[in-house]
Amino acid sequence: MTGPSTTPPAATKKGNKFPETRYFRYQRRTFDLKNLGLYIHFPFCRTKCPYCHFYSVPYERHLFERWREALGKEASRSAGNDIRVDTLYIGGGTPSLLGPDQIFRTRETLRANFCSDLAEFTLEANPDVRDEAFLRGWKDAGVSRLSVGVQSFDDRVLRILGRGYTARQAEEFLESVRKVGFGTISLDLVIGVPTEKRASLRQSLRRVREFGPDHVSLYILENLEGLPFESVIRDHPMDEDAAADAYERMRNGLEEAGLRRYEISNFSRVDRECLHNLKYWHYEPFLGLGPSACSHIGAGRWCNKPDLEAWASALAEGGECREEVRPLPPEESFREALIFGLRLTRGISMVGFMERFGVDVMERYGKEVRDLVEEGLILVEGDVLRIPEDKFLISNQVFRRFV
Repeated sequence: MTGPSTTPPAATKKGNKFPETRYFRYQRRTFDLKNLGLYIHFPFCRTKCPYCHFYSVPYERHLFERWREALGKEASRSAGNDIRVDTLYIGGGTPSLLGPDQIFRTRETLRANFCSDLAEFTLEANPDVRDEAFLRGWKDAGVSRLSVGVQSFDDRVLRILGRGYTARQAEEFLESVRKVGFGTISLDLVIGVPTEKRASLRQSLRRVREFGPDHVSLYILENLEGLPFESVIRDHPMDEDAAADAYERMRNGLEEAGLRRYEISNFSRVDRECLHNLKYWHYEPFLGLGPSACSHIGAGRWCNKPDLEAWASALAEGGECREEVRPLPPEESFREALIFGLRLTRGISMVGFMERFGVDVMERYGKEVRDLVEEGLILVEGDVLRIPEDKFLISNQVFRRFV
């Protein structure tokens, strides 16, 4: 992931300073730049999945070298003595196309430009790597958490999704991953696929119980407008009730397997939550490098140009590789932090919000909260405001009240 899908803040022409506006001074008190999350977008795939909306292009060696050189320039431009990175997440695209030596060089680029003491280093991976030595090389290069995009353990569903491997190949990959011994192993699973059957869900849950991952991200297939997969949806319209039922079946099965839900779409064993992604939901600062990557630091947000050549050329020529740059007034920051925090099962601390933003949640949104309590869409438990877990699938009805 590249971060929340909202837009960003003003930076100077060189991109390594932030304007000292009143918003920046305000937010400077609420963000600790010594605990920054770093996201690196690897924009290459062998083939593009028809349902994927993340930016990617076909892998070619000369384009990879272009990306690598530009990444170093952007890291150097973004460097600062007051920035300490404690989580690194390489997403894409298909970052598992990176060899161990390339992973090592990427991490060295990080070390050369930022103070870093990584508590977590995540690499997204497709389950189609056959060489166990390759996996050991990733771990030796510092990867501590592997996020595996399995999506399904049903061959029929994998074909519909356009994935280039079989369920058995995914199982063999996971067996090798477990042997290597990464600190945390996470699986991505997708439900709500057209013509999906309950047997597909049972198969995925069986494999989860057998393999015992530390973390699972469970997504309902959505946001398909303008993508090739839209034609599949036209031929086989999605049944929202069936998708909701599938989600609840999977949720119950994952929790029975020892994976507790801590965010709308994420489940983990104790102390195996994704530290990097928690920064998004806790509204903490993160920096994104690479084409299309987004950042949120201080009082602003920005996204890089979603085009490899445009992004790389801007960096090579000393120009601006960012777009959608905008400041975030304190009121907007408070509202966004509230919405992101309510995605977590633990909800938000109203006292904590008062200390952090200087805003009383009930004073600002008292009517909205009281109405939502009456409708059973939100709970007030002492200092805590949270959405009941059985209402998570309609959480947008809650979020809209605070916009």
